Amino acid sequence: MRDANRLGARALFTMLSIVAGAAWASAQPAIDHFEKKVRPLLVEKCFACHGPDKQKGGLRVDSRSALLLGGDRGTAIVAGKPKESLLLHTLAHDGEVKMPPKNKLSPAEIAAVTEWVQAGAPWPNSEATAPMPVAPKAGPREFTREEQNYWAFQPVKRPTAPVISDSKVPLRNDIDRFLLAKLHEKGLSFAPAADRRTLIRRITFDLTGLPPTTAEVDAFMKDDAPDAYDKLVERLLASPGYGEKWGRRWLDVARYADSNGMDENLAYVNAWRYRDWVIKSVNDDKPYDQFVREQIAGDLIPGGSDSERADRLTATGFLVIGPKMLAEDDPMKMRMDIIDEQLDTLGQAVMGLTLGCARCHDHKFDPLTAADYYSLAGIFYSTKTMKTFNVVATWNERGLGGPQSNAALAVHDKKVAVAKSALSTAEKKQKAGTPEEQAAAKPEVQKLRDQLAAAQKARPAVDEVMAVEDNKPENLKIHLRGNHLTLGDESPRRFPKIMAGAVNPPIKGDRS
Repeated sequence: MRDANRLGARALFTMLSIVAGAAWASAQPAIDHFEKKVRPLLVEKCFACHGPDKQKGGLRVDSRSALLLGGDRGTAIVAGKPKESLLLHTLAHDGEVKMPPKNKLSPAEIAAVTEWVQAGAPWPNSEATAPMPVAPKAGPREFTREEQNYWAFQPVKRPTAPVISDSKVPLRNDIDRFLLAKLHEKGLSFAPAADRRTLIRRITFDLTGLPPTTAEVDAFMKDDAPDAYDKLVERLLASPGYGEKWGRRWLDVARYADSNGMDENLAYVNAWRYRDWVIKSVNDDKPYDQFVREQIAGDLIPGGSDSERADRLTATGFLVIGPKMLAEDDPMKMRMDIIDEQLDTLGQAVMGLTLGCARCHDHKFDPLTAADYYSLAGIFYSTKTMKTFNVVATWNERGLGGPQSNAALAVHDKKVAVAKSALSTAEKKQKAGTPEEQAAAKPEVQKLRDQLAAAQKARPAVDEVMAVEDNKPENLKIHLRGNHLTLGDESPRRFPKIMAGAVNPPIKGDRS
């Protein structure tokens, strides 16, 4: 009986071994295919961004379980079903997310991955990967009463100046009254008045950044009129030095420079026009709200003379100047980086807010959400700041002349574009030909190069300025973790909720 059992066990073991061997034999070609064509491809093309050290979009591709688990957009592969596998659509660049972003895989490489998924995505010795923690999807953020009542988000009010009844010094204006009231709370008062020589030096340095001349000091010392100080201040406010000194303060805030200051560090040859506009605006005592509005949307403000329209166009140089990576290989990343730099500057310069923090997540301190950020970003996405986003990118410039000169410039630009296209077509055709055909095409290619050079040289003499212009209005989707390759919900163009209030309708599609 024991021998019979032993024989039965041996027979069962033999049968199982045969079945297992047959299964192994049938799976081996798929495993060989994976080891030779798929695993090396994943290591070379994908591990840098989706491996054990970094997981963009929450996705890892270094194990079968990780691919089945997927990332922010869900499972990456469905074993045996390539058409339902997000990974294949991503590699084929036929959806919103395109991987690798810079260079699409060859058809043969995509076919290899497709065949592997069709075979059930075998991955020998693949260890299970711990799932990435996924935060529950939250609804719209509600701001606390404290955030809503914060002083920076309240409308500007004109407070009543305190009454000072026992002042021992003359009070010239309400600012003196506010200052003295606070000083009195601390048991203090104003410092003694400066002597006249010290006073003219202080006020001249303050308003122009330069010392007064000897003649100016002598004239002020001898002026006994009651309004001598007022006349001194008015003279300094009317001097060009006033706009140069205080305009520079704004230029520092607006990150003014004469080059992009980063990778290529190319010269902004027309940036000086924006600099001079700022100085002129200060000297003209331009109202602050108008000063800000012209820099953000001067190209859209109607009316005025040719000179006034040119000034408003120049003002939008505020959005074009500044540090910009002009040799970024990924055009969309370059575009979003430029928008981020614009928003960050606008937030800090005008609003006193660090808007840039909300590019990747809801702001940790200020009542600003990622949705707020991408609503504003959509406005700048719909604004043309750059002519091109290819390496090396070029910034947008516009003619300052009247309609006739601008039309001549547009005709010239069209001629240059046609010449470039013709040359590019001829060069591609020459490169694809036989050695004999390449030699025969050489004179024609040289002729087209000469024509392009002549077209570029014939550019009309039109003054240009760094400026933005309106583009097609478009909304953006929230970029998860700030990555333009992993997109969330659409965030219509509108203003931040903390400022606009609960009733905050999106900007209509036909508006800038």
